[in-house]
Amino acid sequence: MTIAPTLSGGLRLIPEEEQDWSVLLEIADDGEGNLEARFGNLMDEDSMWEEIVVPELKVDFSAQRKEVRKAVLEAREQGREGVTIEREQADLWYGALNQARLLLEERFRFGPSEFVEVEKIKDAVMRSAYFRNEFYSQVQSLLLEYVMGDG
Repeated sequence: MTIAPTLSGGLRLIPEEEQDWSVLLEIADDGEGNLEARFGNLMDEDSMWEEIVVPELKVDFSAQRKEVRKAVLEAREQGREGVTIEREQADLWYGALNQARLLLEERFRFGPSEFVEVEKIKDAVMRSAYFRNEFYSQVQSLLLEYVMGDG
């Protein structure tokens, strides 16, 4: 997959093979979970987080994943070269990527990437998840640098 900033201030994700399209669709799948409730469990019971914030987070998180999936599917079905993330979509993509990374980390417990010995990950599912997690992290970094930043 090639990733590059656009002249309009966005970020272009250009799949080079069919598997790359699948990885982009995995963002929504990897982020599927009850993350908002986990945040609610961290709060004080008297804060009313469960009643007020959690339902809103659930809607927002779901919308982020749906929009990412929709953008990827539309680009693929229309035969576009790739997916462009414009400035106004950056928060949405960043959020979906973050959900995916949080849930992958919760499930597989990779820990800091500098301590992961990839060659020792024998389980194919875990290995694939690790590489997706690293990819998501890189896309987030590029979004911050080229799309969400001031420059």
